[in-house]
Amino acid sequence: MSDVPLSPLRLTIFAIVVGVIAIASAAYLYVVRVETPPASASPTRLVNDGQRQALLPIRQQAHVAFREMAPGPGYGRLAFRSLEDSANRVTTELTCNRVHFTATVGLCLTIARDPAGFRGYLIDDRLEVTRAIELPGVPSRTRISRDSRFAAYTVFVAGDSYLATGLSTRTRIVDAHSGSMLGDLESFAVTRDGTVIRAADFNFWGVTFTRDANRFYATLGTAGRILLVEGDVAARALRVIAEDIECPALSPDETHIAFKKRFGSGLDAWWQPAVFNLATKDVRLLPEPKHIDDQIEWLDDGHILYAVGHSVSAALRRADVWSLAIDGASPPSLFIRDAESPAVVRP
Repeated sequence: MSDVPLSPLRLTIFAIVVGVIAIASAAYLYVVRVETPPASASPTRLVNDGQRQALLPIRQQAHVAFREMAPGPGYGRLAFRSLEDSANRVTTELTCNRVHFTATVGLCLTIARDPAGFRGYLIDDRLEVTRAIELPGVPSRTRISRDSRFAAYTVFVAGDSYLATGLSTRTRIVDAHSGSMLGDLESFAVTRDGTVIRAADFNFWGVTFTRDANRFYATLGTAGRILLVEGDVAARALRVIAEDIECPALSPDETHIAFKKRFGSGLDAWWQPAVFNLATKDVRLLPEPKHIDDQIEWLDDGHILYAVGHSVSAALRRADVWSLAIDGASPPSLFIRDAESPAVVRP
């Protein structure tokens, strides 16, 4: 497939198709919600005995959790792969649209069928689901703090893309063990240059935590502008620190933020990966010509991971995870075929 961004005509056709599918999906969810009797919100089994044994050595070493995208019975499910052995890959029984993990806690956001709805599943170090969280919309982004205390998620409550004119998101921070909500970013006070700002069109997305789980970064969208905010969970406060930094991901050494840099506007827009130096405020665009629409993950202090879709259809969507050095000196390389939503875990 060409690396050139899609033409306005093709994007318009695609948007129409997606709209039709979204309407059909909404109708389906409504029917299932009405006709399906009440059932447990948590899946009863995440891994079988064979999968548990296969996963044990993977989970004891550096590995990556991700969403399986290979066609077949495992499509869309939570999977794990060793960082050292690419062939060592195991798919679980749990369907996820977005995932993130630490060594002890995981969060899977999913569009559930039984009962129908949008749900988040908190997962412990034994790979057992401990809590189910009802989500107010379609899963979009999720992150867990490095100390495994907090989890954050973003969902669409209107619109189904960050290009949508009627975009509306909800971003919440929860206790990663109990699932109790600690705050909705829309209720946080926002300041810029010491002055409180507020607008009806505020939307937040893409939380990334610092080593101190109380501090985080996120995106604030308002009046067609994209702002990077630094947040404080305990103070329920946000401070604007930069512009045009979207969907941030903080590096392990906390010196850089990787993000999606937007080009164009409306249906002609596309994103490429870039890095923001927190000390110098410099931005470096990275040599990835393909369109990306995923929150970037860090492989290590010098390399990032991100998903690139390579086919879209009503029946099946495919994606691969790519790796790229942040010095911009080398082209991207394929990291995991048929995967998205990567989360690097180092026990």
